[in-house]
Amino acid sequence: MLNIVIFGPPGAGKGTQASLVAKKYNLRHLSSGDLLRLERENGELGDKIKKYQDSGQLVPDQLIIKLIKAAVLKKSSTAGIVFDGYPRNIKQASSLKKLFQEKREEIDVVINLKLSAEKAAQRILLRGQTSGRSDDNKKVILNRFRVYKSQTAPLLEYYQNQGKIVNIDGSLDVETVFNKIQSAITSLDTVNKKPHI
Repeated sequence: MLNIVIFGPPGAGKGTQASLVAKKYNLRHLSSGDLLRLERENGELGDKIKKYQDSGQLVPDQLIIKLIKAAVLKKSSTAGIVFDGYPRNIKQASSLKKLFQEKREEIDVVINLKLSAEKAAQRILLRGQTSGRSDDNKKVILNRFRVYKSQTAPLLEYYQNQGKIVNIDGSLDVETVFNKIQSAITSLDTVNKKPHI
């Protein structure tokens, strides 16, 4: 099994790259954003989720961990999972690690797409013009960056200490970034599955 986390700030292209990786390696693409939007539209917790997302706040850990756990445990014929937008803090990462230990698996590599706040904001505002997403506006973007910096960035150290981080310049074009991700996956040591690039 191959389990990957695509990590990075808002607008770094996590969703795009996760989709490409999922298709290439026959992995399930688990997007916390998609799971939340689905619940927001059809689930009983929709109003609560809308309130958090529209203000740029992270949805409470208890809720997103529950949604992710159900998705991970769902039977699938794929060769693993690529996570997009999850985990977002240490508590979520610890919960995910425990879940995979129960399955006798692990997160094999964490791809960190590096992108400046300025470049990311440009991308998100551009996306907002076509996506219609209520959270793609300047006020919410600034708040999302504050939340990212305070809650999510410490995950870099968490995964770095486990030897799982591969840093990739997220400002490059989609194809170049994807090629670099493929190189990172190819170079995973088959014994301990640590990236060597």
